Amino acid sequence: METRPAVKSAGVSHPPLPTKCPLTAALNAIGGKWSLICLYWLDSGTRRFNELRRLMAEISHKVLAATLRSLEHEGLICRTVYAEIPPRVEYGISSHAETVRPLIQVVRAWGREHLEWKRRISGPGAGRWR
Repeated sequence: METRPAVKSAGVSHPPLPTKCPLTAALNAIGGKWSLICLYWLDSGTRRFNELRRLMAEISHKVLAATLRSLEHEGLICRTVYAEIPPRVEYGISSHAETVRPLIQVVRAWGREHLEWKRRISGPGAGRWR
């Protein structure tokens, strides 16, 4: 019979298992809901945690922290801690993450087209999902 711990550790994410599939590797690295959005905002310059929170108002503190941790683990962002009181932490895009830039641009362009398509099909006199 299997025994389970009485208390689950909340918010502990385990790194995905190694894979040889390129698509799986890509999705493991940048497939999170907020990953590309974080990379988009960091691509224009280094930012602090609360600045990212303001730019992505819908994200929770916990999810942003986990997303940044994951992106750092994947080598896509650099986290710099300054020895000040109080400590200052800045996040920036890594040189490796610059290779994701074309993907971000294509996904944004597709998103614009998708929003336009949804607007057209839900407008007056439009049929539902032709």
